Amino acid sequence: MHAHETLIPIVLFISIAVVLIVIRKFQNDERLALIEKGGDANIFNSNKKNNSFPALRYGLLFIGAGIGILVGNIVAEARIIDDEAAIFSFLMIFGGAGLFTSYFIERKEATKQENDR
Repeated sequence: MHAHETLIPIVLFISIAVVLIVIRKFQNDERLALIEKGGDANIFNSNKKNNSFPALRYGLLFIGAGIGILVGNIVAEARIIDDEAAIFSFLMIFGGAGLFTSYFIERKEATKQENDR
């Protein structure tokens, strides 16, 4: 095993960690500057979406991904599409369909909760 085969993954993970740390530091500096000028730091929290149904979202994503892998394997065994293309394409299609479905269910529940208030 050559040295570059070992160094590439190590450098990749270190680079990702450094980028995430730098992004977090600049976000913190921005908030501190806003507070020092008398601004309200809660404006950063208002952009975050209310994530009240994470189990639904992840559940439908994983169900869709599982169905996508199953359908991809069936299509690959039927020799309609290459193995890798079938599995990855159906994985993405059905996973996206699961997220799409969860969006509409969450939106329906949110409007129902707003109407009940």
